[in-house]
Amino acid sequence: MYSAPLNVCLHITSRCNLSCKHCLNRDQPDSEPDLTTEELISVIDQLGEARVFQISIFGGEPLTHPDFTVVVEHLNKYPFTLSLNTNATLIDRSMAKWLKKHKIRDAVVSFDGSCPEIMDKTRGEGVFAKNIKGIEALLSEGIYVLLSATLTKINYKDAREMVLLGKRLKANKIRFNHVFFGGNAACFIKEVYLSPEQEREAIEAVVSANKEFPGFIVQDSTYLNQKDKLEEMKDFEPATDKITVAPCGAAYLKCAIRADGWVIPCELLWDAKCGNLKNQSLTDIWQNSETMNEFRRPLELDLNEIPECKGCKYQYICFIGHRCNPYYFPGGVKDRSVYCLLEGKKEMRKVADVVK
Repeated sequence: MYSAPLNVCLHITSRCNLSCKHCLNRDQPDSEPDLTTEELISVIDQLGEARVFQISIFGGEPLTHPDFTVVVEHLNKYPFTLSLNTNATLIDRSMAKWLKKHKIRDAVVSFDGSCPEIMDKTRGEGVFAKNIKGIEALLSEGIYVLLSATLTKINYKDAREMVLLGKRLKANKIRFNHVFFGGNAACFIKEVYLSPEQEREAIEAVVSANKEFPGFIVQDSTYLNQKDKLEEMKDFEPATDKITVAPCGAAYLKCAIRADGWVIPCELLWDAKCGNLKNQSLTDIWQNSETMNEFRRPLELDLNEIPECKGCKYQYICFIGHRCNPYYFPGGVKDRSVYCLLEGKKEMRKVADVVK
């Protein structure tokens, strides 16, 4: 274990100018008031003193923070590598110039449709035009842009067109993500979560686009990763008594800080509170939190409690490499009703057909 995280996802605000249906970070019921600017500055000082290497600036939408420039200027006092996660709708050429001047070398931009009819259905009327202008402004200043597309029922048929638009914009890369349960996504689950048949189509579309445009789609995109796992699954011997879920980078290499000061092992694990920076130091939380230490250990799942998973080949997809799954799925790991890959065995066989 490192003495401090190498990477921290720093949520500087819970505010956002949008309310996207698949958003993980909106409408979290247990959120407390955001840290004040003074408290946030103190947190940044702790990150600097701990010699954290990389800071990923998250929200909400970071640019909605009333003291956004003050926060970034303070981050510039330390030798952090900085990246920005943004919907880009508040970025014009002037802001892009300012970001470049203040060490923002790359931006992860939410990008969920190739046209207004698709993107605006998820993000709100008029968002598409603002999103594209923001992307163009970032690229014009030489900021590396990774387009981040979450595939939902609304846009999964649009995957290739999103790749084409990304290429036309001259973005650097695009990645395709699954919906993560939490925030707005939990509220709109029926509207956004793909069925097994739709999942098959999505995998097929991303794999096809990757062949057509080699090197443009990030290779650890969850959809390409899903395809690889389906190929590897044939050599996997499923467990019948217990499943051991190995740790990942969460709590080993990285952690996240919520806008209300709670430290969590990963930005996906919103409820896995390890300690609050209002009354504890980052070093103390990182080194001594029992919750943090729990995520550094393998997790053993008793299959007697989830008997439908006994002997199932898809254990390899559901659990291997997914230390967070038992925590953020609705109802926990014992509730398979929402996300079981065998929901409709015929449909799941069609998913497997993609890699034959």
